[in-house]
Amino acid sequence: MHESIQFITRHRNLNIDYSNYYYYTNAFTDQELIDLKTLGENTPKEKGSVTNEGKVTETRISEVGWIMPNQDSMWLYNKITKMVLEANDTMWGFDLLGYHDNLQYTTYYGGGGHYDWHTDVGPGMANRKISVVVQLSDPSEYTGGTLNLNGGNGIIEAPQEKNTVIIFPSFVLHRVTPVMTGIRKSLVTWIAGPPLR
Repeated sequence: MHESIQFITRHRNLNIDYSNYYYYTNAFTDQELIDLKTLGENTPKEKGSVTNEGKVTETRISEVGWIMPNQDSMWLYNKITKMVLEANDTMWGFDLLGYHDNLQYTTYYGGGGHYDWHTDVGPGMANRKISVVVQLSDPSEYTGGTLNLNGGNGIIEAPQEKNTVIIFPSFVLHRVTPVMTGIRKSLVTWIAGPPLR
């Protein structure tokens, strides 16, 4: 019992806030934003879906395309990598290995496009450590579509400005509220690492 108390005490002084996020404003140049959107618009699209015990749920209503790592997109992967590494060094200190999936170009349409409360970890994706959202639409182009985070201390409204990059731990609950009018576009990705221990 004594050893257990010492073990707990030794780790009480860590001052890491796993419920918070890191963000960049004006993350890309105007030309980079054009190039990013061109890459995204040229990807084959599919309906965004969430599977729970083998059944597709209505938790998510969106359209997604996947930007593969290649000669045309490597600048984008490299730029996001730099931002993630800085955020991780500043905020959380996770052990990271690399991308869990390709970059996801996501579109939410007016009339209810949304993604209800969820985390980005679970069966088949338990090694996701960090989630990244790039806001690609100006808030004047749509209503609703707010990215909310809830790490346990209440709901936080993430910055909505175009060209903002929001980075947060993948186990933090988050959602995109229904888009009522217009179209909201974003780029999403996840960085993986060894199992938490």
